Amino acid sequence: MKPVETARYADFEEALHETARNSTGLSDFGGDDYRLGLRRLIEAYATDLPGDRATRAACFELTLPGLVGRLHSERGWKDHPECLDLPIERPLIITGIPRTGTTALHMLLAMDPEFQGLERWVIANPTVRPARALWDAHPSYRAAVREVARLAESRPRVMAVHGITADDVDECLALMMQSFVTNQIPSLLDLPTYDEWFLAQDEAASYHRLADNLRLIGCAEAEKTWLLKNPTHLLRMETLLTVFPDARIVHTHRDPVATLSSLCGMLAAFRGDPEPGSPEACAIGPRQLRVYKQATEHTMAVRQRHPNSFHDVHQETLLEDPMGVVGEIYEHFELELSSDSEARMRRWLADHPAPTRTGRRDRPEDFGLTEVEIRCGLAPYIERYGLSSGKEANR
Repeated sequence: MKPVETARYADFEEALHETARNSTGLSDFGGDDYRLGLRRLIEAYATDLPGDRATRAACFELTLPGLVGRLHSERGWKDHPECLDLPIERPLIITGIPRTGTTALHMLLAMDPEFQGLERWVIANPTVRPARALWDAHPSYRAAVREVARLAESRPRVMAVHGITADDVDECLALMMQSFVTNQIPSLLDLPTYDEWFLAQDEAASYHRLADNLRLIGCAEAEKTWLLKNPTHLLRMETLLTVFPDARIVHTHRDPVATLSSLCGMLAAFRGDPEPGSPEACAIGPRQLRVYKQATEHTMAVRQRHPNSFHDVHQETLLEDPMGVVGEIYEHFELELSSDSEARMRRWLADHPAPTRTGRRDRPEDFGLTEVEIRCGLAPYIERYGLSSGKEANR
């Protein structure tokens, strides 16, 4: 279904709703609480971005999935109201600044069949996840496979730096787009007007909706423990532990100079690879430093009040001894690692060796930062976790 053509950002709100309705055949978006965030986004598009057709189309494409997801979630809850009574007990949640090993650790732990996660294909159109044997025939799964293939062909750099397939577990971030209080879009577009509002929110409604979406998606496997991952949880740790009070949180770390340089390089790939040092590239770094300065300071404060809810993993240790890290996580949170799960994890490691870095390495200066700025901005975090330059890997 083609999007409704709009000549102005001011027309986006109705056009987005119309396109979402037309593309799904659904019409119930649920309560109106999401409209504030959506309107803040649209206002920022009009204030912070040019109004040419290509930019408008990119904004429309980035925004539409949140509304499509809402429609599917509302239908799912209506069809399966019993799922909303299901408890979510002691989820295992991975968080850390992006490029600290969160993705590799997430995929490794997902090899344990005692966990359930959020596969990429089910995030876009939430529904009760069917048995694996039925996925290939599911329209949402088939659409996700096509989208991954399209990305691999049209944007190979994106897949190279963050190649999540339709079957792979992915982060909560895209699912939480449904409330439009999101780090996803301002990471891909320069929206300082939206950021001023977004960074002051607590996302309580987003986290309650996340919990209900987990109940829907996991309805057929309610006995399984949720395994989740989202770096942006660092910004909202207080809210996360309010909604999931018994959550077990794995906090990953790496030298922030390498981390932020790598993160900016990844975001640059999503933005079309602007020339390093160009104004477009140099807009990326300061925003990421601001976000993760606030995020690390917030989470460190929350950790003082919830010390037993966290376990730390350093990326260098994860690369050197991944199964040792797994063992420490399981021991800390009193989980049982079966011989079958261990074998599955070892097979995954054998099939996914740490990539060998070749070519040009991302530098802070490529993205409007300096090493001094990063170390000063994140000094309390660096000191608290003993972070300094170490082995490098963009994994």
